[in-house]
Amino acid sequence: MKNSFKFLKPGKTYVISIFIILILIFSQNANSQSWSGLSTGMNDWVHALTVYNGELIVGGQFTSAGGVPANYIAKWNGTSWSPLGSGTNAEVDALTVFNGELVAGGRFTMAGGVELNFLAKWDGTSWNDDLGGVGDIVTSLTVYGNRLIAGGYFIEADGSPAGRIASRGSGGWLNMGGGMNAQVMTLGHYGSALIAGGFFTTAGGQSASHIASWDGTSWSPVGTGIGHIVYSLTEYKGELIAGGLFSSAGGVSANNIAKWNGNSWSPLGSGMGGIIYHYVFGLTVLNNDLYAGGLFQTAGGITTNSIAKWDGTSWSALETGLFYGGSNACGAYAVNTFGNSVIVGGLFNSAGSINVYHIAQWSVPVPGTFNVTAVQEGFYDAAANKLRQSDVVELDLCEAVPPYNIVESSFSNLDSNTLTGSFQITNAPTGSYYIVLKHRNCIETWSSSTVNYTSGSSVNFDFSTAITKAFGSNMKQVDNSPLRFALYSGDVNQDATIDASDLSDVDNDAYFSLSGYVNTDVTGDNFVDAQDLSIVDNNALNAVSVVRP
Repeated sequence: MKNSFKFLKPGKTYVISIFIILILIFSQNANSQSWSGLSTGMNDWVHALTVYNGELIVGGQFTSAGGVPANYIAKWNGTSWSPLGSGTNAEVDALTVFNGELVAGGRFTMAGGVELNFLAKWDGTSWNDDLGGVGDIVTSLTVYGNRLIAGGYFIEADGSPAGRIASRGSGGWLNMGGGMNAQVMTLGHYGSALIAGGFFTTAGGQSASHIASWDGTSWSPVGTGIGHIVYSLTEYKGELIAGGLFSSAGGVSANNIAKWNGNSWSPLGSGMGGIIYHYVFGLTVLNNDLYAGGLFQTAGGITTNSIAKWDGTSWSALETGLFYGGSNACGAYAVNTFGNSVIVGGLFNSAGSINVYHIAQWSVPVPGTFNVTAVQEGFYDAAANKLRQSDVVELDLCEAVPPYNIVESSFSNLDSNTLTGSFQITNAPTGSYYIVLKHRNCIETWSSSTVNYTSGSSVNFDFSTAITKAFGSNMKQVDNSPLRFALYSGDVNQDATIDASDLSDVDNDAYFSLSGYVNTDVTGDNFVDAQDLSIVDNNALNAVSVVRP
């Protein structure tokens, strides 16, 4: 969420060789996931993060950024820090962009020398009070439709009643259905609704346990709500994610983080834990992964130290996480994305094994694509130069050296007309890889040599044009004009060889005239018959099997 709270002559040869190897290792892993600092960081806590005009904006209770004076707010252009005018006179807790301008909220009453009340607008050059003000601390900001939404401790906005949340369009601030009975700590979106979370237990006068939904007119609860305070919100894979300090959501056990699918609440694994602290203050999404920051020691039962990643199934650590003076009594109070990195701000002075000061970035390889052309022997219709069926194929990127470990797997359908599948790569770093294709009833087939890949790039590879494209020339010619080579069909039990066991399976299913999407249908016509049996019989006779490096 953008506004989340808070190393003799032979010896010389040996040394040179080691040096070269180290260079190769580091160059191959330059784009792997890792922590790094943003210059020398801040001299105090970071509370809020957003992106404005291509730069990272950071708010908090610091007074310098990268060694440059910056009162409570600063910007990072990817290389260096600079202030936003003379900044504010107290901490900045919330940031967003509204109508092309930066909006800051917090505990301040002055920005750029201009007196104001807890809200300020930056037009790229100077601060102003065009927004008017509210009566107390602003903890969260977002945009909903064409309106700016502010949440916090205040009970009035521009002198009019506002129950800790208010909206502003081209005119003044408006009350939102009577607001809440206690502080709003975070704002988010789910589908077409605005979501608020915090300390409150009522919204618009009706029961709403720490989380509520606004449809533009009125408030409604989100199921039976959350058991205690909600500090962070985001949307992930079509579900609403809430983080905070709680042990239940919708009446089910959920440790400090939960998801709402539109009908019911459920936990994300076993959630977050800690001997003393277990808060989730910040949430963001990058490349189909959910990142959660806060003040906790474990996520999903594993040690993560205040920052963790959820891939939709399980939690994982970002190296050793965050520390402050060697202690894990620190916190990530804001989490956001900047380019293809996750930015984490809070109270800490190390991330993983490096020294950082209250802000760090977790770099993630830029997603890339492998466009691979291939045909399955049985599926290929030579008369039409197409496949009888578009079917899913697995692509594995394998290391260039023994034991040729799989670095990443991806899945795509081979288009029946173009014979090509586009395989998305999200985690593999820059390097050289063997391409391995696997299909449900074909022999696993390796590329004859490694292919160079740069993180974020697009790679094209065509197995079908030459038999030498496969390792050990392990393919079969299936057409003369155009010249086509195919993956061997018939390994229906996927044991890496086509033999009597595969033949028996196909024979049995052909006897019973089995139809549908079954592995024994090697021709892709949704029917198991003599044609399938003939292909498997021929390849079994020739003892076709996987050929690997």
